Amino acid sequence: MELAEMLTRSAAVDDDVVFFAMPYGERKLPNGAMADFDVLYEKYFVEAVRSLDLTPERADRIPGTTESPLSAAWNGVDRAGVVVIDLSFPSTSVAMELGWAMCLRKRTILIHHEGAQVPTNIVGQVRAIKYRCDMTGLPDLQDALRSAIEKARQQSTPEMDLRPRIGVRDVEAIAEVVWTTADHIFVRDVQNELRTGVMRRTDVDYLEKVPEDMSKRFRETSRIRGTFVTDENGTRFSQRHGKTNPWPSFEKAYQRGAIVQATVDQVNRGGYFVELEGGARSRLSPAAAEAAGLSRGAEVRVRVLSVDAARQRIDVALADRAPSVGVTAFTAAGTGDTGWGAVALPRRGERCEGTVTNSFLERGFVLVSLDGWSELPQRAILHFSRMTTALQEQFSRGGIREGDRLRVEVVFAGPSARNPERAEVRLQEVPSNEWAMDGSEKPGSGAPGLVADEGDAA
Repeated sequence: MELAEMLTRSAAVDDDVVFFAMPYGERKLPNGAMADFDVLYEKYFVEAVRSLDLTPERADRIPGTTESPLSAAWNGVDRAGVVVIDLSFPSTSVAMELGWAMCLRKRTILIHHEGAQVPTNIVGQVRAIKYRCDMTGLPDLQDALRSAIEKARQQSTPEMDLRPRIGVRDVEAIAEVVWTTADHIFVRDVQNELRTGVMRRTDVDYLEKVPEDMSKRFRETSRIRGTFVTDENGTRFSQRHGKTNPWPSFEKAYQRGAIVQATVDQVNRGGYFVELEGGARSRLSPAAAEAAGLSRGAEVRVRVLSVDAARQRIDVALADRAPSVGVTAFTAAGTGDTGWGAVALPRRGERCEGTVTNSFLERGFVLVSLDGWSELPQRAILHFSRMTTALQEQFSRGGIREGDRLRVEVVFAGPSARNPERAEVRLQEVPSNEWAMDGSEKPGSGAPGLVADEGDAA
């Protein structure tokens, strides 16, 4: 299934890229000697290519790539102006890359160490460059390689176009989610298993919040409606195709502080969702909605708190719900003297454990559900700057995930600076040694940063 996606040609070929399909690491040469092909690539192949003011590439050396090895190899061959294939050592991957290059009619150069067994279907078809890994052979190889690349670049043979060619370019369908990643999902038409496509965040329905993690919004085997759209870049699955982007008008219609009529159109474990007058959708705080006795079909007035077009999100609050305490009393809630509405807030300085519910690496914080405070209207915030060094390192490499346990201390509990009608609880992490000194647990238990599960001790 992944291969079907990857065998789609990129938008353009970069004539200045020379891609190398070759063995990696140390290998035994046909003469019995050992050679490090990584050194061969870096010291000789790269130098030869750069002397021509061109760009060398190898699938495992593409900077910043997050592609699978197979995807990186295909895209490398597809994008390159010239492909160099080293057949010195039998390799299924190299043979496959050679097949791709031949299929695409790439300007291809074959090289191999003396004595190597070249595939029989290649012998007589292409004249390969032979080389030896010694003080004389490698400089000769560089000269021969430079000459072959220059000649290949003078060729004007048109490449083969493997872009999909179908009569119907846009097909509305119900698709099944095959697999998911953080930034995209792969789907298949339930009526035609040969029709597949990738759906990214930029294809999520205009009326749905753009998810931080696609794999958490869409489950494998679930079904969604949309359109398979085919263009010069291949086939993708979109819930937006053919629809007008309403967010420019939403930004004008829903000004901050505006009172808008709304209807509760969906209630599930995710919360209370409302359709706003004008067509937009939003979500109400479950605590506030339950306190107001709302149910599906209820008509309410809401106040617009913020509009984020990039994330397709509108935050609202019930406009007719008067807080039971004023802002002054609310501020005092940070010391534990009172509460926010009908919900009490933790005391500043209070220590407890909590569970990570969301981690926002690009925004520098995690949201935490505090033990004993399940009725808080919003999750507590632990910012990067309030983490210990050990936890900062884990966070920076994406090591903090939903469900992880943390030991924290409340540093603020009161009205949000951005919206005084909403409560906000800010935290700082408590180091393990301080937690032990506080008497909360025995010294030395648990790993730095994260709380060990009870089963870890076994």
